[in-house]
Amino acid sequence: MMKKYKLYFVALLMIAITACSTINVKHVDAKSEIPKNDGIYYSLPKTAVTVEVTVDKIYKVKGPYFDYANKYLGLSNVISENSTTYNLDNIKLSSYTIPDPNQLYFVEVPNGCKKKNDVFLQLSESGIISGVNDFNEMKPVSGTVSSSVETQEDLSDPSAQMFINSNLAESFDTIIEKVNLDTITIEKKVLKKIMIEKTIEQKAKEAADYIMRVKESKFNLLSGYSEVNYSKESIEYMNDQMDKQEQEYLNLFTGITVKHKLKYYFTYVPSDIENEISTQLFRFSPKQGVVDTSSFYGDNVIMQIIPFGSTSQLESFNKVKQDPKKKTHGFYYRIPEYAKVSIILNNKVKEESNILIDQFGVVSELPANKKMKATYYPNSGSLKTIAFKKRKHYSFSHH
Repeated sequence: MMKKYKLYFVALLMIAITACSTINVKHVDAKSEIPKNDGIYYSLPKTAVTVEVTVDKIYKVKGPYFDYANKYLGLSNVISENSTTYNLDNIKLSSYTIPDPNQLYFVEVPNGCKKKNDVFLQLSESGIISGVNDFNEMKPVSGTVSSSVETQEDLSDPSAQMFINSNLAESFDTIIEKVNLDTITIEKKVLKKIMIEKTIEQKAKEAADYIMRVKESKFNLLSGYSEVNYSKESIEYMNDQMDKQEQEYLNLFTGITVKHKLKYYFTYVPSDIENEISTQLFRFSPKQGVVDTSSFYGDNVIMQIIPFGSTSQLESFNKVKQDPKKKTHGFYYRIPEYAKVSIILNNKVKEESNILIDQFGVVSELPANKKMKATYYPNSGSLKTIAFKKRKHYSFSHH
């Protein structure tokens, strides 16, 4: 009689150990049943593609004396009218990961597995899985975050001295007064000084003369014509200062160009398909810059995504081996797919890069074994390492 009780006790122990050695991972969707046991949620990642667009906004301001640039300085290539234009300077492609709402899972832990560290999961801040029972990697894991700040960079100093010493000039008028002394009439000449406004051409002439004087001073300084024995540092400093003065006065004739760097960020999350994707990001015009896709200005800027197709055979094999009657499932992981991402403007590729797109790949599962250890690549959801522990074997003895 004692032998039967002993055999019955060992059988219960085997059932408990077997139950605790397996876990069940369920895919969460609208049709999912409410789990009977407690557990933990985790998700697999999906890829979002980010496009960083750098545009040069160029202001051209004509100088007040541009009409006299050729007459007094012999300059013909000067800015003759104010304008604002845009130039597409650079496009940069990158990616980051977000939780995939279509790949959310519930890890159901059997009631027999309530001991400390029975099942250990490592998740990112956003709930993306990065490890299972890997106690060596206890560092906190954070999801990949893409932050963007629009910046502007002033590449030139628009300050220019747009005036010459004084706006007034001296003018002398001769006034003849007749003075009667007895029977004699005497003409008396009186000079009267008045101030009149200078004409544009007069001010242009003064600016041109000043430029020539600065050039002459620079020549005298560098040629050693001056009798003063300046040090090398003093000569360099004075030459730099005269260069700045000359440029400021030249701007009055040539005009100035001011350039700002504008940055725009666009994010696109591809759907879970294997076909080619072509989507319009924005429109670009040299006169309007980056505008919305609904605008009539500019040309379309297209993002084209073409998967490599390297996991298509694996997907077919994975569907064949799936057992619809299977009741317990292990941890799910991803085998991602590379895709060629191109930015196209006027049928010309402006930027191109090969990017790993998680959702283009295949989702598979591990054996439903709690006695395993695995680590994931958090940015793709693919397996990094996997190890299975041997199960203990129990034998029956009849005594």
